[in-house]
Amino acid sequence: MISTSTNVTVELAKKVPARAGAVAVLTAQEGAPRGMELLPAADRAAIDALVGARAIPSRANEIAAQVVDGSPPHRALLVGAGAAKKISAQSLREVGAALAKYARRHKLDHVAMVVPDVLEHGGPGETSYQSTLEALVTGFLLGSFNFREYKGSGSKKPDNEKETPLRLTLVAANTGAAATAAIDRARFVASGQNLARTIASRPGNEINPPSLAAVAQEVAKSTGLACRVLDEKELKRLGCGGLLAVGAGSPNPPRLIVLEHKGSGAKKGASKSRHDAAPLLVIGKSITFDTGGISIKPAEKMGDMIYDKCGGMAVLGLMHALAESDFPLRVIGLLTSAENHVSGTAYRPGDIITLYNGVTVEITNTDAEGRLVLADAIAWGIETYKPAAVVDLATLTGGCVVALGHTMAGLMSNDDALAGEILAAADVAGEKMWRLPVGEDQRDMMKSNHADIVNSAGRWGSPLTGAAFLTFALPEKPKVPWVHLDIAGVADTDKDLPLYAKGATGFGVRTLFEWLTERATGAGKRP
Repeated sequence: MISTSTNVTVELAKKVPARAGAVAVLTAQEGAPRGMELLPAADRAAIDALVGARAIPSRANEIAAQVVDGSPPHRALLVGAGAAKKISAQSLREVGAALAKYARRHKLDHVAMVVPDVLEHGGPGETSYQSTLEALVTGFLLGSFNFREYKGSGSKKPDNEKETPLRLTLVAANTGAAATAAIDRARFVASGQNLARTIASRPGNEINPPSLAAVAQEVAKSTGLACRVLDEKELKRLGCGGLLAVGAGSPNPPRLIVLEHKGSGAKKGASKSRHDAAPLLVIGKSITFDTGGISIKPAEKMGDMIYDKCGGMAVLGLMHALAESDFPLRVIGLLTSAENHVSGTAYRPGDIITLYNGVTVEITNTDAEGRLVLADAIAWGIETYKPAAVVDLATLTGGCVVALGHTMAGLMSNDDALAGEILAAADVAGEKMWRLPVGEDQRDMMKSNHADIVNSAGRWGSPLTGAAFLTFALPEKPKVPWVHLDIAGVADTDKDLPLYAKGATGFGVRTLFEWLTERATGAGKRP
């Protein structure tokens, strides 16, 4: 069974269930709580008492509680949504996550949340009741994530404190098909994101390239995706010198993992032209552990290098979401996977290798390995599938963290239109990105005296030169629109955030699903 580290069921109802352990109502700092007309009289009185006592939460995501007598007793919750003018889909995701964390903290197994028909909020892409539902459910599911796969007897909870399934009932006057579709979409995407977080959180002694391939095959089998795994023999036959070099120091050989969602048109007899159109290609760096190789990393926080596979895990989660949602378009996902280890067979500074497309690379730093495995995947993927567009995700450079911190990813592209599509999707999805330049200046910095290019040009402008390296994997003609997302600063977090606990975030799943949705409709409407 595929684990998402989340055990939540979501339902839609017109009335508050009689046995819910808590009933939640949203409120902005200004004005009255929303949706009071949907509450039973006792809950309405409890919320009125909180308001009368001036116990309205003063900050977003704060929760005030009042016990309501009944059989059994339960809680009426007033959940702060912040200042009305700042309410957005992202702030509503955070509200949903806050409610999920409250439920876990207080060991509740059933929570009802009132969703008003009209909740005015601003920001990019959000105006509708459906987007409010989707945001609240997405946040609740992300906030319910609880990775406990490796908790043993030393942290064993008493039987009466074990994790129990959590049920969320959304109470709304409007429970029609559009509302159900919004909830389903939230479930598909959040489950994909939580799958990405789960596999990203597994340590290097459990997840290596061959075992990651087995996970991908399991995901494919459970969802109906097609899966192909290229092993080290096939990679050698193809001439994937980047993947082979990076994986040479590890006893666990590299893998190029291919997941294909054929599109619902292939199953339902949709127009042949749509199914036969050029697919979209997403590629994720999947370094299952990165020591830095001979250019070894410092010992401090090296354990966090289990998260060097987060780009590929975002692709895995995205493909899961596409399959579960019966997405209409054909999409190819590549996970380009190796372990970068130190041994007598590891690649060295000074080595010269040849990538899949014939470009030769002088190795100047074995810790600049991600671009090598990505370049092979990009070149092979474009030649094999002839995609309409390519997006790659990678925890590529520490320089991107220096430039943009831990709140946004860097975006680099050879195509303004595609870059604009991804940035617009990121705005709607609530995942921050900032475009950085890549061009001939950066390509010139990659020139080598002994080979075509070097794999690292040093510290200056490292996110830009890392992207410039990848442009050498693109064909000159015909031009293929391409976006590179450097997610080094946002793929994991070392502190609790409104949406995420410490650890992997699954960054990129929501943005790419939103982008593909816009591509599918061609009119800015969701399918």
